[in-house]
Amino acid sequence: MTAVRAGVVALAAVAVLPLLLIGLLAGGTATASPATGPVSIDGLPAPVPFTGPGGDCTEPDPTTNGCLTPTTLHVLDEIYRTFGIPGPNAPIRAASCWDRHAWNPSSDHPRGRACDLFPGKAGVFAAGTELRNGWTMATWLRANVGPLRIKYLIWQGRFWEPGRPDRGGWGVPYTGGGVYDPTDATGGHYDHIHVSIEK
Repeated sequence: MTAVRAGVVALAAVAVLPLLLIGLLAGGTATASPATGPVSIDGLPAPVPFTGPGGDCTEPDPTTNGCLTPTTLHVLDEIYRTFGIPGPNAPIRAASCWDRHAWNPSSDHPRGRACDLFPGKAGVFAAGTELRNGWTMATWLRANVGPLRIKYLIWQGRFWEPGRPDRGGWGVPYTGGGVYDPTDATGGHYDHIHVSIEK
């Protein structure tokens, strides 16, 4: 177990649903704001590329009691190496990867191929430093799509995937895919960055 994963085990109790409830109780009723970004990532390290064969959901997920693919675990380790382990004063307040996602069985979460990174409170529209931290992470992830084998990103009501041109800003408008409310803080991914991994 790496030092990063060991440090995260203490945060394993962090789950998305309790965070959403806390965020809603904290006043997460703001309306969607226009996307601003990306930002400069000068000075941030390049990630160590994933060189393994990928695989199934076989690795323990340090953010939940679930599992991750070897690729996803590597990506999470590289995110933590760059931005630090989640915490109340860290650029990433909380992270959650594996989840059953019963309401969306086509999600990459139950396959261990996705993580959600919260720069602020769940259920609350990111603003100020939290918004900037989110844009820094999203910009870094997009810039390192190849080494990290990223399939797509969702952040600030925008959907981005490699090979698809930007339209009206970063990525294209996110519609929620008929499952999520794209105007909601969580449904529109205004409170977290969704990262899906190829394999």
